[in-house]
Amino acid sequence: MKALTIVLALALGTAVYAQGDAAADLRTQLRDRYDVLSLQDGVGLVPRSRDAGIRIIEIRNGAVSIDGMTATGDQLRMRLGADADVILRVSYLDAAQQRRLAGDAQQPGGAQPGATSPPPVPPVPENRPSRARRGDEIVRFGTNVTVDRDEIVEEVVVIAGNATINGEVDGELTVVGGNATLGPEAVVRDDVTVVGGTLNRAPGSVIEGRVQNVAVGEGEWRGAGLPGMIRDTVVRNTVGRVATFAATLLRIGLLALLAVAIVAFGRTSIERIAERASADPLRSGLTGFLGQVLFVPILVVTIVILAISIIGIPLILLVPFGIMLLVVVAIVGFTGVAYYVGSLLAARLGWTERGAYVAVLLGVLAIALITLVARATAVVGGGLFAFPLMFVGYVVEYLAWTLGFGAAILAWHHHWRMRRQVAVS
Repeated sequence: MKALTIVLALALGTAVYAQGDAAADLRTQLRDRYDVLSLQDGVGLVPRSRDAGIRIIEIRNGAVSIDGMTATGDQLRMRLGADADVILRVSYLDAAQQRRLAGDAQQPGGAQPGATSPPPVPPVPENRPSRARRGDEIVRFGTNVTVDRDEIVEEVVVIAGNATINGEVDGELTVVGGNATLGPEAVVRDDVTVVGGTLNRAPGSVIEGRVQNVAVGEGEWRGAGLPGMIRDTVVRNTVGRVATFAATLLRIGLLALLAVAIVAFGRTSIERIAERASADPLRSGLTGFLGQVLFVPILVVTIVILAISIIGIPLILLVPFGIMLLVVVAIVGFTGVAYYVGSLLAARLGWTERGAYVAVLLGVLAIALITLVARATAVVGGGLFAFPLMFVGYVVEYLAWTLGFGAAILAWHHHWRMRRQVAVS
């Protein structure tokens, strides 16, 4: 029995020594290239070389993540090369061994490799200064933020400025268009996100969440900083204004083609509408405005009456055709007004011999000219300069459509009444 006890004691001592020797061996391999940090549930390795392209390697509960992204064994070998095997060996250590590894690596007086007895397991270092809570989150635009070593804040958001953290942040640290600097005693309990700048970490700083550092010029995020975001916004706005200008040109071009076709097939009606608009513009405008105001109520009442009557139910199918008829009347009326305006311009320019087609094209262009100039001004100078012109252009177009709609109704009513009088007589 005594011999069995001695054998078990020797086996246990050998196992403990092997664990200490394994931690010491890993510490020797890591200390030249990494700063080892103690985390709540694992260890963190911060490359000492600025050219490594990696901010932190976190080993938690047997899982390894690089800059907040979980990595497989193959991914570790692709990113770390020969160091991947060492990192994997660290992930195989239990919590006590990882604490021993982090504690000894951070203490210069720790036991050296090859010691005759395993070093004691030190507690997780708690040499942080006592801190006084300052209050709620900090949000700043265009200024720098500093959290002192004796301060705790809920959250830090800085836009177009830098953040220097020497104390503790209970929540997230977000910096857009600036740099984030973590001192040796800094603690961030959640994610750290830096866009358009650089994250600078001193050995000993702790980040318990994910790290996302999107710097200007990094691959697909090129131009993601504040100047880049402003530039992208300007480009998007300019492209949108160019597209709107092109759409306005297309709309006016289609309207001009329709006007020419209407003149080709119904010049007499167009001349009658133009004459009515010139002879009585006030009455024509009021008639067109009342037609627009009363259109929806009359349409609703008509549909209701047809729906409640057995005979009228089939007639509901004709409602869309009635709406299309009113649209045609509006386009024909606008063509009549454009023909009248174009005729006046042709007379002023001495183009009276060039025919009705030139007149109607001149009229459409004259009515839409202010809108076109406004759209072109928006492309060149921005919406601030173009808005007044755009408003005037829309008013001019609305008046032309309203006047033409009323003139078309009055011209049709006058023509129908004259035909009735002729038929009666």
